[in-house]
Amino acid sequence: RPGDWVGFRWGDYNGESLTLRQNKTDKSLVLPCTPQLKAALDRAKGALGAVPIAGRPILMKRDGNPVSYRYMAQIMLKERRRLGLEAYDLHALRYRGVQELALHGCTDDEIAAYSGHATKAMIEKYAGEARQIMRARQAAEKRR
Repeated sequence: RPGDWVGFRWGDYNGESLTLRQNKTDKSLVLPCTPQLKAALDRAKGALGAVPIAGRPILMKRDGNPVSYRYMAQIMLKERRRLGLEAYDLHALRYRGVQELALHGCTDDEIAAYSGHATKAMIEKYAGEARQIMRARQAAEKRR
């Protein structure tokens, strides 16, 4: 969830994954980092010039204050405008993430472990379109 991004502290990053407790559900998650995220975090950590304090937020403003949700939303809106994607809100990123996991064949349990969704109904809602596309492609292959 975008609301959780601003809560990440350097102590939540172990060099391979991020640990968090979701704000909305209070659910604990350990999320393996993609190679791109790991590289970005390692660069940011190196740029600090010292071992970061575990409680220091990862996302900081230029003035040294932590990034708030509102500030993050403004940054993301600016970037969506730059890319011509204003119609897609921050929640759409999570939706698309679930779809990507479904497109790669993840089970509902695997998606829940990564997305933090509490109910199968929400996973089915988000992953449904992706799974329909996959099944249609599989059916088309069988027709050949």
